[in-house]
Amino acid sequence: MTDNPPSLTAPITEIFSSVQGEGPCVGARQLFVRFYGCHRRCAFCDSPETVTAWQPPGYQPPRCRVEQTPGRRDFIEMPNPLPVETLLDWIRALDRQFGPHHAVSLTGGEPLLYPDYLRALLPRIEHFGLKTYLETAGDLYTQLDALLPWLDFAAMDIKLPSVTLNEAAWGGHRKFLARCVENEVDVFAKAVVSADTDPADLDAACAVIRDVAPQTMLILQPMTPFGEARRAPAPHQLLDWQARCLAHIPNVRVIPQTHKMMNQL
Repeated sequence: MTDNPPSLTAPITEIFSSVQGEGPCVGARQLFVRFYGCHRRCAFCDSPETVTAWQPPGYQPPRCRVEQTPGRRDFIEMPNPLPVETLLDWIRALDRQFGPHHAVSLTGGEPLLYPDYLRALLPRIEHFGLKTYLETAGDLYTQLDALLPWLDFAAMDIKLPSVTLNEAAWGGHRKFLARCVENEVDVFAKAVVSADTDPADLDAACAVIRDVAPQTMLILQPMTPFGEARRAPAPHQLLDWQARCLAHIPNVRVIPQTHKMMNQL
């Protein structure tokens, strides 16, 4: 007789019930699981504690915090990394007490850094009768593949180099979007824009969508000032850029981070 295999674990920073503050599902009640770790290092990042490159080598957060009552900030802490079974217990308990939830939002950081963990997690979330909503940098397409049968929604970033101040990922974005569309995942694209946005970057983002799935919605999300990232776009820039993008693709919206306005997690 063999022992049961050890549980998969991942470093989680937060678990909480709140409203989705971005994109076309804005205002929907979701249950959020925030993963530690990100392969990107966007200048505007509002969760810098999750960016691997900005932490000491080998660092993982020692504790995960769980908000027991939505909006109350009554956190309790648990040791990291978190086993799949422990996370599932919290998802089920929070949904029973504070649901129904539109979906479980897997956010970060970058959840796709933990594909094996997600492969174990997503079917169980589906078994609970809940939808899954992935918030992602939109370039780790090979890590996405094994999750597609259980993924309902994807909020896919398109990273503009003039805003992130790091490398472009146009090829990765194309492959990521194509996989979502081919597997009937409800996907939209989001590009954070600042006052320094290069219009050529917007043209390239629109080309990704136009060439792969022209009806995909593109959200232009004005940068929320945070830390040293202070140069939010002016009103005329947002309208000019929306018009520019609409010349390439038919569905472009401007939606800010509304949870920041409401002081929600």
